Amino acid sequence: MGFSRLVINPQYAQNSRGKVELQALSALAVATLDLRRLAWDFSLYTTAEFGYIQLPERYCTGSSIMPNKSNPDVVELLRAVHAVVVGAQAELNDVLSLPSGYHRDLQATKPPVMRAFARGLQALALLPGLLKDFSWNEERLAASISPELFATDLATDLAVQGTPFREAYRKVADSLPDMAGSDPQKSLSERISPGGCGQLVLGILRARLEKLKTE
Repeated sequence: MGFSRLVINPQYAQNSRGKVELQALSALAVATLDLRRLAWDFSLYTTAEFGYIQLPERYCTGSSIMPNKSNPDVVELLRAVHAVVVGAQAELNDVLSLPSGYHRDLQATKPPVMRAFARGLQALALLPGLLKDFSWNEERLAASISPELFATDLATDLAVQGTPFREAYRKVADSLPDMAGSDPQKSLSERISPGGCGQLVLGILRARLEKLKTE
């Protein structure tokens, strides 16, 4: 049948029923957990209170009663997909509370797996387009930058210049209003540790992704 290898021990073959599916669900759950966090961020930061990002209209729907509403329904629905996956994991775990050997109720391991992967893969397929098409409200983001966001930068600079960090910490804490004119672009450009805004090292990440595609 073209399988890559043979399961040698028949007892192992019997007792692995459901376990392989559980491992696959665990991998899917890791992905949908990140999806849920991202969907939470999107649903939160599209609100009027934040207004940091804007979603294309095709990812939003109107209200049945309020003509002014534009709801980020797609990201709210994406947020719920992880619950489907972990629900399938719980269902599978309970079905597998059996003695060794084959049991007819092992057939109940299939529906939760199929349901979770149908919903999970469908949701993940929407993600590339969503990430490509949303836009930042740069003016609103800039207006949200407050002086205390530069406190760690200044404390670190003072420590580099020879001030004991404990003293630098207290000095900066007492002078937060003086940092109102700090330059956020300068702060970002100076973050040059690997992965920081000033040194993204995206080439390494791309190479890792390409390697995964070929494995």
